Amino acid sequence: MASFNTAFFWTMVFEDPKLQYAQVDDVPNQYDSNGKRIGAFAISGINSAAFPTQFAKIALVPQSQRGPDVQAFYQGNFWGLPYGQLADDIAKRVFDEGVNAGEVTAVEIFQKAINSLGGTLKVDGGLGPSTVAAANTLDISHLVSTFQNFRLAHYQDIVAKNPSDAKFLGTAAKPGPWWKRAMS
Repeated sequence: MASFNTAFFWTMVFEDPKLQYAQVDDVPNQYDSNGKRIGAFAISGINSAAFPTQFAKIALVPQSQRGPDVQAFYQGNFWGLPYGQLADDIAKRVFDEGVNAGEVTAVEIFQKAINSLGGTLKVDGGLGPSTVAAANTLDISHLVSTFQNFRLAHYQDIVAKNPSDAKFLGTAAKPGPWWKRAMS
C-alpha cells in the first residue's frame, strides 16, 4: 500500500522543492512592539518554534548532509502505521495536510470527505482502523478529489476568519500556495 518515501517526497514539493535543506525565515518581517524581530526559522518545513529541539539538532548537521535527518523527522513525527494501510494517492495527501495543518485537522478533513461519500465515521481526528477500512472501500480517485475539495474548503474557512491569510490561498485563476497544495 502506501510508502513513506512517496508521501515524504510529495510533501517536499511544497516544503523544500529543491531539497536544499537550507535554513530559511519561516515568519519573516514580524516584529514585537520594541522592534525586535520575532518569528521562526525552518529547514525543509521543520519550524524552529514548533520543534525547537529537533530543529536545533538538524541545524547542527552540515546542510549537504541533512537529508536523512529531515526524512527521519517527518517519519517519526507525522508518519504512522495507518498511513501504510492506505493507497499512496490518498496517504500522501492526508500526510501532507497533517504536516501543513496538523495531524488531527488532516484526519478530520479526511473523515469528513469519507462521510460525504457515504461513510458513517465519527469525526474525531484519529486515523484508526475504522477510518482506514472506510477509506479502503471507496473508489480512490473519487476519494482523492473529494479530499482535495474538503481541504480547499478548510483553507477557505481559515481565510474567512482571517482575511489577511488570503495571500496564502489565492484564487482558482491565480492560486496561492494553499490552493496549489490542496488541489495537487
